[in-house]
Amino acid sequence: MSEIELIPDSAEKEVDWMLEANASQQAVAAGAPLQEVGKKFSRNVATTIAARVVNMARGVCLVPFLLRHIGLEAYGIWTTAFILVSYVGVTTLGLSSVYIKYVAEFHARKEYDRANSLLSTGLATTIPLCSLIFAAFVVGWDWYSPWLHLPPSHLSDGKEAVLIVLGVFLSSIALNAFGDMLTGMQQIASTQLFTIIAILVEFALIIWLVDAGRGIRGLAEAYLVRVIINDGLTIWWARRKLKWLHLSPRLIRRESLKYVIHFGGTVQFQSMLGIVLVSVERVAALGFINAAAAGLLDVAKKWPVALSSVPMAFFTALLPAAAHVDASLEGEERKRSLRSLYLSGGRYSNLSTAAFVALIVFWAYPIMHVWLGSALPGQPMLIPLFIIFALARQFHMLTGPGTSIMRGAGRIYEEFYFLIPFFVAIAVLLPMAHWMQGSWTPFGIGVAASLATAIAALVLLARMQVVLELSLGQFLREVIGPSLVCYGVAAALAWPVAHTVAQVGRWAGAGTLALAGILYAVVSAGILYRWVLTGEEQRRGAEILRRGLGVLRFGEAAA
Repeated sequence: MSEIELIPDSAEKEVDWMLEANASQQAVAAGAPLQEVGKKFSRNVATTIAARVVNMARGVCLVPFLLRHIGLEAYGIWTTAFILVSYVGVTTLGLSSVYIKYVAEFHARKEYDRANSLLSTGLATTIPLCSLIFAAFVVGWDWYSPWLHLPPSHLSDGKEAVLIVLGVFLSSIALNAFGDMLTGMQQIASTQLFTIIAILVEFALIIWLVDAGRGIRGLAEAYLVRVIINDGLTIWWARRKLKWLHLSPRLIRRESLKYVIHFGGTVQFQSMLGIVLVSVERVAALGFINAAAAGLLDVAKKWPVALSSVPMAFFTALLPAAAHVDASLEGEERKRSLRSLYLSGGRYSNLSTAAFVALIVFWAYPIMHVWLGSALPGQPMLIPLFIIFALARQFHMLTGPGTSIMRGAGRIYEEFYFLIPFFVAIAVLLPMAHWMQGSWTPFGIGVAASLATAIAALVLLARMQVVLELSLGQFLREVIGPSLVCYGVAAALAWPVAHTVAQVGRWAGAGTLALAGILYAVVSAGILYRWVLTGEEQRRGAEILRRGLGVLRFGEAAA
């Protein structure tokens, strides 16, 4: 049977809900590749969200623990190490997007020989390149280490941690080819399960090693174990699941190298700019102030970045889905399908972003009171930065569906509509912040970076309206409108939550936040269900709830 044959009625309805495929029977038959995408889309998103929630919880829980055990200065050094390896990673030609896009296309056409050639060529490119980069950094440590501003008390353990993280990161970049290939095949669920296992092991090791006095070294060692577990399980599963997978030096081809250099090189250049974008405030704080200032900005940004990992699950699934559609459809049908993907992905990713950001904006004080307590005393700008970074993240996440779909469709240059406006804005706003405050401050740097992000996001959103021939009214109604419910409910509960938490200790405050969070979720869901969601979305939501209750009943019966 054909791999893109029409699917059963129950699955077809699920695809109709996700992608609004409500055309005539002839159009449905023509859109069979879109249905193939939809069969796996929901499961891929759900498992990716689960992995990102686990990682989010890990990061949020570790911050107060690390601040107490290693201090703000050492914590700033640790976050700086990851900024460094992120910049180094841009020299690996952006193979991740190459694998995902072209493996999705080759899979749709059953051109498995070309997929094997791409993987063989990619590994032959990245393994020696990453090895050369690591050797250069080991030999040239004395040349670039001053940029890290390592204090004398952390010269030894800081060097060891940076080199461990750098080596692990580079090896992982090369070996991530197997996970990216699985993603291109839309086998995302299995890779996310391995990620969850690795994250949980790393979390346990961090607690053990840091508590035992290993400090920054312990963090690096735990990260090493995490990557070994994650990459090892992914390679094992790829070899087992993809029966056609075959690697050989004989499969290295000029065609595949062209994909790596052209598409991958362009995407990697964009990724380099993107890394600057997400780390610009910490780099500026490190260069103009000190490591503690960089650490403070990282703490303020921890929740917004961690919580945005949930909507990013949609972006992970959208790229291979768009590549599959782009390879299978043509003309107006392809544009209609991509527009449908954009609206549905944007609707649910923006709603999931707002569900968390609204809480940060209106419940910032009680969250900080419970989360950090007295771990960071005397930091009056921490809560305003917390709120500002959260709002900037809401704008940033709005761009994710567009950039993911455009990459999948091969329109990689569209992302410059975000990157160029951002760098123009930051070049103006950073000096302006310094001038207005009379000196470099973490607050001024954070505000400048956040405003630049919001400006760039608006430019890219306007561009997507043009490319996908989408009206502004439809976008506001279907994507932006539902998220306003979350802000309204969070605002209504803000004063009683803040007042109650301020009267109690941290553990009682945590219980109060948990109960208030449940009330917030129930009220928001009720309003969305009654007045915002479509009939099909209501049916699908009720079905998910029934499945969840069924799992709980099964667990109780088994117990």
